[in-house]
Amino acid sequence: MGIANSRRARAAGLVLGACAAVLASGCAWQAAQFWVAGEQVELRDTDADARPAAREAPKLLLVAIDGIDRPLLYDMLRAGELPEMARLLGDEGSHEFAHAWFEDSIVSVLPSSTAVSWATTVTGANPAEHGVAGNEYFIRATGEYAAPVPVTIPEATQVFKIYTDGYANDLLEVPTIYERLRETDPGARIWVGMHQFYRGADRLILTDRTAMLDAFQSLFAEHVAGQLTGAQSLSLFEELDAEVIENMDDLIEDELAADVITIYLPGLDHYAHITDADPDVSRRDYLKKGLEPMMADLYEALEEAGELDDRYIVITSDHGHTGVLHDDAHSLSTDGAGEPPNVLEAAGFTLRPYALDVDDDVFFDAVIAYQGALAYVYVADRTTCATRDTPCDWTQPARAADIETAAEAFYRNNEDGLLVPEMRDTLDMILVRTAASDSDAEQVFEVYTGHGKTQPIADYLAAHPHPTYVDMPQRLHDLTVGPHGDRAGDLILVAHNGDREDPAQRYYFAPLYHSWHGSPSARDSELPLIVARHGGTREALRRIVETTFAGRHDQRLIADLLLRLRQGEPAGDAAQDP
Repeated sequence: MGIANSRRARAAGLVLGACAAVLASGCAWQAAQFWVAGEQVELRDTDADARPAAREAPKLLLVAIDGIDRPLLYDMLRAGELPEMARLLGDEGSHEFAHAWFEDSIVSVLPSSTAVSWATTVTGANPAEHGVAGNEYFIRATGEYAAPVPVTIPEATQVFKIYTDGYANDLLEVPTIYERLRETDPGARIWVGMHQFYRGADRLILTDRTAMLDAFQSLFAEHVAGQLTGAQSLSLFEELDAEVIENMDDLIEDELAADVITIYLPGLDHYAHITDADPDVSRRDYLKKGLEPMMADLYEALEEAGELDDRYIVITSDHGHTGVLHDDAHSLSTDGAGEPPNVLEAAGFTLRPYALDVDDDVFFDAVIAYQGALAYVYVADRTTCATRDTPCDWTQPARAADIETAAEAFYRNNEDGLLVPEMRDTLDMILVRTAASDSDAEQVFEVYTGHGKTQPIADYLAAHPHPTYVDMPQRLHDLTVGPHGDRAGDLILVAHNGDREDPAQRYYFAPLYHSWHGSPSARDSELPLIVARHGGTREALRRIVETTFAGRHDQRLIADLLLRLRQGEPAGDAAQDP
């Protein structure tokens, strides 16, 4: 058995063994479907004779690294700690990056977490428009609980379905950049490696290990942390990323490389979550020992195939990381006493069970969804379900009275801890809905200040400065004002997390972890964006980026940049100085 096949066999045993031990047969069935799919899935007809030729235009490679913030990545590159990644960016050891532009302004959407962030990059729309409100969220209009990156939901079926049935693609309410690109360039060939959102691509390049770890982000990560040493867990997560790089390299060697290639690398994020070292330490370790050899392999494959000369290289991410304590006191979970659901229950609410699907006759008038440093709370219009024999009508918006009941419970308990002592002083803010998301209001959430009173977020931050928070009013607007802004709930709980420097004072909505994200803090929100082109110049690349962004720093503009790079400049090659 070859090395690659041996890896697959070991990972297959982990996947199916974990499914059998933790979940019902649905997980094993989806895992089996995933294995049958092989190393890649043909999504569209790729017969060159049956499709129009691609327009002559610069090619793209998007390297999407999950969980790395801008300061850490930039510092390591400029210090010469990542020579193979630097070589991919056209730098041959000078550390000057003459052929790359390092953008210093991009801020992630809110919450700064995986699903919502990558959906924004891949669509160019804000969360209230593209509809993916977080790692998990409730859709009132349909009663669906969506969990592309599960936190409270101990199920893996939907995560396998990301790659077997397009589960995450189906959550998007707007076109992807791949679909938008095809409007003007129908012959473009597009490959996507393991990204959750790939609608419009020709091929999906798979790696079994990534799907396995995504499927168990909330349960299996604890198993790994408890069973493996630091070196063993790094090796496991390294294999997750290495196989998608290996499979992509094989394709590049065997046939003409695609015009647009996206490679998603989640291993660093998983490793930071479960490793007991500070996240800056663990991520440095992973970048140097894990990703560096993969960048070398990717560079060699592209170089030998002659696929670097006319290709933009773009590196970006979705969020940073904040260290937290791995204990019950700081983990605001759903199990047992002393957790956020207990506050709602003490206020008279009945929580939806923590499952993807619940029977129609199951009564609940509140729903909770976790985003790391944030949590969404949804409450029903309780006049539609006066008795427990009547299911609530979730298509109706929540009443102000019901929202206030929940908000007052969290506010009072945060002050005095009388309802749930363990939850006292865990919350930084309680944001409450004050208007419908599709209204003309500039903001539809305000900060709850007790006794039924609220304050606009900008005014609250002016009176209570949060120097670590970045552009929170605008990001809150982008999350909640728009056709699908109601998916962010009726209350947004903001944990003391990104506002605290001492990890012992930080809290997070999730099971036990060593690191999390999702807050409005710079630590979680400052995204890297590097644009490079072999033979191009830093100044020319800067002009393209700054012309596209026009002084703005929204994450959604990354999609506009990718489309602009692919379309090329009307007045010649803007990547070359005149």
